[in-house]
Amino acid sequence: MIQKSPTLNRTPESLIIRPPSEWRSLLVRITRGCNWNRCRFCGIYPSMGQPDFSRRSLEEITGDIDQLGLRQPDAETAFFGDADPLAVGMDVFVNAARYLRRVVPVQRLTCYGRFSTLYKLGRDNIDRLAGAGLNRIHLGLESGDAQILQFQRKGQSEKMVVAVADWLHEAGIEISCYVLLGLGGRDRWQEHVTATAAIINRIEPEFIRLRRLWLYGEGTDNACPLRQQVRDGSFVPQSPEGTVLEVQLLLGQLKSLNTFFLCDHANNYITVSGYLKEDRADMLREVNDFLALPGKQRQAHYQMISSKI
Repeated sequence: MIQKSPTLNRTPESLIIRPPSEWRSLLVRITRGCNWNRCRFCGIYPSMGQPDFSRRSLEEITGDIDQLGLRQPDAETAFFGDADPLAVGMDVFVNAARYLRRVVPVQRLTCYGRFSTLYKLGRDNIDRLAGAGLNRIHLGLESGDAQILQFQRKGQSEKMVVAVADWLHEAGIEISCYVLLGLGGRDRWQEHVTATAAIINRIEPEFIRLRRLWLYGEGTDNACPLRQQVRDGSFVPQSPEGTVLEVQLLLGQLKSLNTFFLCDHANNYITVSGYLKEDRADMLREVNDFLALPGKQRQAHYQMISSKI
């Protein structure tokens, strides 16, 4: 049995980022920063003042849970971060999840995660996560194209993604995948979208969330690594119109899955949402209608959209 930790007289640590869907959740910091921190396209944690990765102790975590429980005793959802809280170790994560549910009877517990971390943990540990009350994992699929993933140093493969998705489905843990529009640049955008659609059709996640590539830290010591490839010409960023064409192609190639497809961030140039099984045709029609607008109107729209993630 987990012993109740003494409530610490301090402010709970804050996360660097969280999914927009978790804005009402109790936000519990399990790890600091990203344990991988090699993706060319990212750099978000260094650019936001967290260049290094570290693990928090169970005592620190449960102390924060005590404080958060006092502040939000009626919270219905909770979220564990930072980038890959499962890297804290199974015992700490599972005990923290069980402790949270003792302190605040939330209906849903979610976290960020990496396919590579879950693949290393294996099926049995994923069952342990479900048993501890983890309901959903937000995972960066980014792309299904092996060449793009290798260039971007994502550190995952199709084999990992398919195996982990199977284990999560069998354990009853929902999969929320992120797709990064523009990750193939202008030269490989069709391969990016086609391969991404193929793997989504194969793993059938509960959610697909679209984001647009944004390179952090211009003019700073912690600039996104991909900026170097932009400067030397080995990566040509996707255009705004090209990004919308990626959404059009993606919707055109996805099957009628029981998956909720959404653009739930302000940096998307177009914001369609709905279940693929029921709403795919309507979403595709909305994208087509936008692309049929006069060019000046589309360009004015692109200029209005924020370029941050």
